[in-house]
Amino acid sequence: MGGVFCMELPKNITQIGEADKHCRVYVEDYVVSYIKQMNGMAQNKDIAIALYGRRTTENGVAYLFAYGSAKLNFLQKPIRHLSQAQEQEIEKLRKKYFPEMTFLGYQILNGEMVEGFRICEQEICRYVAGYAQFYEKNDSMLAYMLENRGEEAEPEKVDQEKYEVVKKRQEERRQRQENVHAEYAGRMERRDNIIPMPTVGLHRMKMAATGVFVLLCVVALALMRQENTGESLGETARQAMSSLMEQKLPDAVEEQNQVSTLVAEDKLEDALRQENNAMAENTTTKEETAAPETVATEAAVEDTTEVTEEPQPEATPEPTPEVTVESETPQTQAAVAQPTAYTIKKGDTLIGISLRNYGSNTKVSEICALNGITDPDDIKIGQEILLP
Repeated sequence: MGGVFCMELPKNITQIGEADKHCRVYVEDYVVSYIKQMNGMAQNKDIAIALYGRRTTENGVAYLFAYGSAKLNFLQKPIRHLSQAQEQEIEKLRKKYFPEMTFLGYQILNGEMVEGFRICEQEICRYVAGYAQFYEKNDSMLAYMLENRGEEAEPEKVDQEKYEVVKKRQEERRQRQENVHAEYAGRMERRDNIIPMPTVGLHRMKMAATGVFVLLCVVALALMRQENTGESLGETARQAMSSLMEQKLPDAVEEQNQVSTLVAEDKLEDALRQENNAMAENTTTKEETAAPETVATEAAVEDTTEVTEEPQPEATPEPTPEVTVESETPQTQAAVAQPTAYTIKKGDTLIGISLRNYGSNTKVSEICALNGITDPDDIKIGQEILLP
């Protein structure tokens, strides 16, 4: 290469394009081969390459001899002034592969035929058309091409394949997102098309169901009261309905207990009134007897007297009922001595128990006296009482 700088121009040259009058560019064959290789990779994306070599001037004409070339990553388009990053990349490649040369210029490859280069001088890059290809031993460029052969073997094809894969994945992701949005929009549209049930109609249905439930409760209570008291169904239903209206639909069990309590109070008052009237008509002996046992005995004596139709003495103010009971009604005395046990059940009242066992409600006071019950309504489910 030393002869070149004595202005011995290469003899075997191939001129590409028309040579510039003020700047003559000569490119070594290995550099031309490398440029063609990189140009073939620049079909889809531009590639920038740098030129390294020697520079001299004679008779006002600049002569540039390019012996090296390398790919640039920081240069993407033609510019007149290189940036600091671009200059640093160019200098780094020169020191690594072509330390004995200087930077001459660059060219942007786009797959088309190269007919000139952008020559940089005094920090300004300008396009120079035409160059001459020559042949000379060039170990530096050959070493660069061998070292970077694996890296630059169709790099654009590899990048293109990766680009296609990434693009395909992005397209699939976009399609999935569109499908999700479409499905969501369809769901919202179907939901909007659903006719909502009017709230007024629902409220009316609830009121109707409540009314049916109340009616069933009234009928059940009426039947229970009819069974316990023997009243007419109409009267019982009216009383139960009045109770329900006053208490605003109470629970069924509480309603039953409250109605039974009211009935028991009324019946107890009637029973006590009738019993007092009956006792007033009886003899003074029954009036003087205050103990519960004596009252029960006098009731039994009265029933026995009615069955045997024996007249009682009127002149004796203080008869001896004990003697009369022992002599006339031994079975009654045995019944009083051995009362029957009974367990209170749900819905029971003393009046109902008296009606079921004796056919009348006159035994309520005797049941209370026999069991020491002061309040006829104060009985509990499961409680055991004695029946006379």
